[in-house]
Amino acid sequence: MNYKAQKVFILAFCSIFMVIGAVAMLVSLPQFSLFGIVWGAGFFFIPLLVMRGRLRQISLFSTQTYDWYKATHPAQVQGNRLSCFACGNSRIQARALMNRTFHREHFCTQCGKTLYYSPEQS
Repeated sequence: MNYKAQKVFILAFCSIFMVIGAVAMLVSLPQFSLFGIVWGAGFFFIPLLVMRGRLRQISLFSTQTYDWYKATHPAQVQGNRLSCFACGNSRIQARALMNRTFHREHFCTQCGKTLYYSPEQS
């Protein structure tokens, strides 16, 4: 996964809409055009929220990997066997995440704690 390219794309794509919204708000403020202010605020703040959430998600996927889990919790990794750092259970399952993330979440079946994420291609 090329996380840096994903971050650049999200920043560029959302920034286009944010600039349109900011210009609409600035043009509408002197005349106090309520429609222009609301429209501009929508075009500014909705992409801002999308960008914030998506960048957090990409950051989480790129940092909390299997290698990160092995380095952070070495006592829970015995060869190829993993166990949960919270409860010690060795039954770990993976489930596909929705919303076109193309990642899997590896979690403990006993306590439900998320251990790490992996891309679906691997």
